[in-house]
Amino acid sequence: MEKYSKWALALIAPLLLTGCLLIPGKFESQLRLMNDGTYNFAYVGQMQLSEGDGPQSSPGMDQRPYDPSQALCFNQINKASGKVTPYPLDLYSSPVNGDSDPDSYEERECSADDHAKLEQMHDDEMALVAEEMHGSKKAEEDKRNTAMSSIFGGAVPGDDEGLKKFAEKLAKYDGWNKVEYMGDNLFEVEYAVTGNFDQMFAFPTIPGATMQFPFVQIIRRSGGELEVSTPAMGGPGGLAGAMGPMPMGGNPDDSKTQPIDGIFTILTDGQVLTNNTEDGLTVTGSTKNMRWQVDGTSGPDGSPRAIIKLAN
Repeated sequence: MEKYSKWALALIAPLLLTGCLLIPGKFESQLRLMNDGTYNFAYVGQMQLSEGDGPQSSPGMDQRPYDPSQALCFNQINKASGKVTPYPLDLYSSPVNGDSDPDSYEERECSADDHAKLEQMHDDEMALVAEEMHGSKKAEEDKRNTAMSSIFGGAVPGDDEGLKKFAEKLAKYDGWNKVEYMGDNLFEVEYAVTGNFDQMFAFPTIPGATMQFPFVQIIRRSGGELEVSTPAMGGPGGLAGAMGPMPMGGNPDDSKTQPIDGIFTILTDGQVLTNNTEDGLTVTGSTKNMRWQVDGTSGPDGSPRAIIKLAN
């Protein structure tokens, strides 16, 4: 299981760096693996791009209001002439050391004029900071969107027109009986395929994508056993947490991502070597039934997994 976790973490590392993953929403899915080598797979429900917040800045840097209590005001006194000059200091200034300067400074209360000048200085500085940060954020956002577009075959979270085209593109491929973009990075899909199992199966397979993070994957082992795993059903949280601090974005409560909520079932007349169902498998005749209630909180170790040996 540890080996599987490391594989899953390595798989999604580039996706986590963009703050984005393609994951299930509400769904029902069934996989049938038979001794004669045939398989049937169906997935009906939601598919979504979970979107991070993108480039983050220091909290409040471009929104902090002027605080009069933090102002410092001094009188600048010329030691030679005795001339007194009012000298307001902004939040970030430090008074000059009188021992090393021909002038000395004495602290005083800030006047209304002082506060007006300091507030204007503060507002000008915050506007400059905001402008610089906006330019930096825009460059980072463009870089991030380019990376996501490559990873997901053209899909970028928040781009409704682009995601509609992405849905139309998917619908052209075998198995995708319905792909409808619902807004807020959410798709309603109906997918079903039947065939003879060869070496590997994965769903979804996204055309043109440089990375795949499958909801369901089957890999044939060297001894002929079929390993069924479900990386994306574990949800992004457990995988990201296992990798340590990653730029996944801000408060998860602010995300538009729908909770993962589904049922995944495996039916087989083969030999079930291992499975991690909560209640174990049930048997009807020659058919074994494994059923998982999926909520996306399990991480890589707890998402549905089984190893099955077929006669064929």
